[in-house]
Amino acid sequence: MIKNIYTSGLLSLALSTQILSAVDLAKVNGETITDRDLLPIIAQITGGRYGNLDNPTQIKVQNMALEQSIARVLLENEAKKSGVTNNAEFKEQLELAIKHIKRQLTADMWLKNELEKQAISSAEMKDYYNKNKSEFKKPKTVHARHILVKTEDEAKGLIGLLSKYDGDKLKNEFIESAKNMSIEPGASERGGDLGYFPEGVMVPEFNKAVFSMAVGTISKIPVKTQFGFHVIYLEDKKEAGQATFEEAEQVIEQKIKVEKFQKFVEKKSNILNLKLILKC
Repeated sequence: MIKNIYTSGLLSLALSTQILSAVDLAKVNGETITDRDLLPIIAQITGGRYGNLDNPTQIKVQNMALEQSIARVLLENEAKKSGVTNNAEFKEQLELAIKHIKRQLTADMWLKNELEKQAISSAEMKDYYNKNKSEFKKPKTVHARHILVKTEDEAKGLIGLLSKYDGDKLKNEFIESAKNMSIEPGASERGGDLGYFPEGVMVPEFNKAVFSMAVGTISKIPVKTQFGFHVIYLEDKKEAGQATFEEAEQVIEQKIKVEKFQKFVEKKSNILNLKLILKC
């Protein structure tokens, strides 16, 4: 819907040096797949540029990574049945892989610790905010829910049913209907919740409909997209504006911290290269 409406909402992946608390995503043949299992796959798919992607593309990549992870578990089980793990070459390659992973993990943990050591003062952050206010403009956003069904008649039936309600009753009935009727993956967990999003993120038909609605109402007619027919509930609307320093503080702190960290790594690399040259 976001040029792909299938927003899972399952992952909140920070592909940097942060260590995540594992979130269970799937269970395959008794083995649990977590968000941590997806990190190397996502890094491989995106070439390490996951953080530069927009939210719809990130969601698409997350789903691709989950599918690949499930496929790998299934493939591994088949391989084990063949006895390949008893092969001498397998054992040799496994030892090399463990050595490589240990080296990479050691470096990653050290980098993470060094990143967290970067001290940022409140004065630095406020100075950055005052000099770069244009970076912290907030676009107009809406918070919407939707129910995705296959046919126009189903959507019309839902609209007729839900139109009897208003206020909190309408919202609650909409959420229950999304859980029970929406064909969108993950709808049962989220009640059709799409969160906040700005104009231009969703496909044109959905975008035009949702941004013309009043808060606390549902769409009067089914909204047709390439994914099916949508009934929309507009939960909230926020006008465009300037983010306050307090709203931008965490982003500014991380940005300055990363900049300082990059300089630290560059300096450390130069020192290590110099030592290597001297040793040679």
